[in-house]
Amino acid sequence: MSAPSRIHSDLDLDARTPGTRIGWLRIPQSRHESGYGVIPVPIAVLDGGEGPSVLLTAGNHGDEYEGQAVLRDLIRELDPAHLRGRLIVLPALNLPAVLAGRRDSPLDGGNLNRLFPGDPNGGPTAMLAHFIDSALLPRVAWACDFHSGGSSMEYLPCAMVRATDDPALATKLEAAMRAMRLPLALVVQATQDARTLPAAGLARGVVHVACEIGGGGSLTPASVAAAKGALYGFLDHAGVLALDGPPAATPRLMHVAGSDHFLFATTRGLFVPEIGLGETVAAGQCAGRILSLDEADRPPVTLHFARAGLVVCRRVPAQVTPGDCVAHLATDPGP
Repeated sequence: MSAPSRIHSDLDLDARTPGTRIGWLRIPQSRHESGYGVIPVPIAVLDGGEGPSVLLTAGNHGDEYEGQAVLRDLIRELDPAHLRGRLIVLPALNLPAVLAGRRDSPLDGGNLNRLFPGDPNGGPTAMLAHFIDSALLPRVAWACDFHSGGSSMEYLPCAMVRATDDPALATKLEAAMRAMRLPLALVVQATQDARTLPAAGLARGVVHVACEIGGGGSLTPASVAAAKGALYGFLDHAGVLALDGPPAATPRLMHVAGSDHFLFATTRGLFVPEIGLGETVAAGQCAGRILSLDEADRPPVTLHFARAGLVVCRRVPAQVTPGDCVAHLATDPGP
């Protein structure tokens, strides 16, 4: 049995009180400036009565903004009387990372999305992962975690799920992605890491979907609109909020099924791309050149795709070091 969480919630998560309740998760952090201090992570519960419970999160990585924007709007604007069920909403999940505008926490260097199921006696980020895994996921049937490319990457708008060997669960996950009003739906196997929030959700039997929308450390009208459409499409599919209007267009279902879908820098320098986001590329096609920053006459190093596919994600900063991902592909399902 897991040790009890040291995090305290202002809100009684078992109470089914109609309306909107606002509070904090309080992560204990004794430090020089505040001996009995806490890290206050905002949480809201919107309850419309009988129906399923849904967990909505953004700010898992602090420099990914689309979900943070639309979930804050949701908390302020949605009348819980329109719900058939309950929403548990955390728009700034890893608050220290959100405040710093960083992928990881400045307090302990923790990347929340690589720390599940967490540790109740670890650092602040590990404690938070443990609370989500042990206290939030068991209370919900559905979950959606909003991501973008962050400061270093940019994504085509897409819904995303982990590959699973459970055919019934795979069907539920695919149906949820198809409802999210995004042009792409990706089943990801290449980066299967059991330490992520979606992995923790699936282990708890939750229909857990993520989305990747935008990036580059910025927001655009189009990226915010895409995130809002994904949010409301997901809530409609989960049965907690009915939407008016025509059904969502069918997304293109694609796979990210192997390490050859990712292309990495092999040397330090300035990456000059020869492909763009959303392009279809061939195996062996040149993705770009890396120019030396130290030697003006050094020949460039060229990077080539190992396989054909659609460029669904690209690097934003021009400077690269060995191991930086400069692009990744998705491919159509095989016959």
